Amino acid sequence: MRKLSEELRKSYRVFLFLFMFSYLGIMSFFAFYIKSVSHADIETTNGFINYETNEFEAKLKSGRNLVELFEDALDECPKIIGVSVIFKYDGKIYTKNHSSNLVNLTKDKNFSEKIQSIGFYKYEFLYREIKVNNLKPIEVIIIKDMHEDREIIMGIIKFFISLIAFTLFLNFYLAKKFYNRFIPPLKNLQEITNNINLDTLDHNLETKNTFIEFDTVITSYKNMLKRIKSQTDAQIDFVNNASHELKTPIFIISGYVNLVKRWGFENKEILKEALDSIDDETKNMSSLVSKLLFLAKDNINDIDHINFDVAEVIKNTINDLNIIYPNQKINFSYKKAIINSDFNLVKQLFLNLIENAIKYGKGNEIDINIFYNKNITVEIKDRGEGISKENLNHIYDKFFRVDKARSRNMKSHGLGLSIVKKITEVLNIDMNIESELGKGTTIKVTLPLS
Repeated sequence: MRKLSEELRKSYRVFLFLFMFSYLGIMSFFAFYIKSVSHADIETTNGFINYETNEFEAKLKSGRNLVELFEDALDECPKIIGVSVIFKYDGKIYTKNHSSNLVNLTKDKNFSEKIQSIGFYKYEFLYREIKVNNLKPIEVIIIKDMHEDREIIMGIIKFFISLIAFTLFLNFYLAKKFYNRFIPPLKNLQEITNNINLDTLDHNLETKNTFIEFDTVITSYKNMLKRIKSQTDAQIDFVNNASHELKTPIFIISGYVNLVKRWGFENKEILKEALDSIDDETKNMSSLVSKLLFLAKDNINDIDHINFDVAEVIKNTINDLNIIYPNQKINFSYKKAIINSDFNLVKQLFLNLIENAIKYGKGNEIDINIFYNKNITVEIKDRGEGISKENLNHIYDKFFRVDKARSRNMKSHGLGLSIVKKITEVLNIDMNIESELGKGTTIKVTLPLS
């Protein structure tokens, strides 16, 4: 694992290296440019001297002397700042701006057609010999004084050294300041994590930070805690509800087991009654556990979207329920209605709704119709006892029963509409319930086509 401080220092060093590299590149280009300009000045002057000395022979024949030729050449020589031309002949020096220092600088240098340097950007010079007829060699020195250029370069170097020193200090200061602002939110998040438990999952997390990225992390962290809280509550709810609802069938089964132990082996009627009751309670417990497991799921991710006929689903559901409730009459006007949704969840939805209508319909006829609009609406109407306005607000609550006294006889756990509510939310189904005491209940289920 890497430390954030080390990564910051590493980034800082990379930044400093890039800055230094850029600085050296700029300085090298500038120094090269200055030297190139100096060489160009010397070459320009050398070109003129070549032109003038090529005419020395003709001018000497015309009666002019060598000193005059030197003076003429020096007078007509291009006036370039910092450039001096020196003629040396027979131990004498000829120049417009005589400076023994300039001559002395070149005493130990060799004659060369190449431009030479003296010191770091102090002087650049060209030292050559010219031969005219039978005269002694004429020495020509073209020298460029670069002290002004040197001062510019040294000034730039000093400026950049100061800038680097300032940058070093500034980067160190900013990196330390950023690090000091970055660490407290991390420690705060660490403290929150260390103090989180089941009792504090739903507490509001108070954090102090100035970074959007941290705010995003904290928001995601809060959402994660909400999901954990929701799942934990669902599990606790499942355990509590299961233990509460399973007490009665377990108590009944236990009672019949004791009854069989006492008299069941001698009395076949008691034995048959006990076995039938135990069988009913076992089926009841199985149904209850299945419903509880469905409701305990925090979300349903495995949704299959397929095309199927919802009318065929309702028809098959009615046929299945007729086996359990053979005396119940259900009027269904079959109309083909193709939707794209989850087949099993839609089947479970209508199984719960139709079975509820049967249980609370008092044996009266049930009408089921399909209507077409922008979507498909299925209407389930019973003529049973109905639901009061007060109870209508609680029908989706888990384990809520309109008539608790009759619910046990109807094998109702009060979970059917809770399951229905969850399915409608998952599949984006609209459901409307209208009911009136003594007249019955009408449920309209609107299913989206896709």
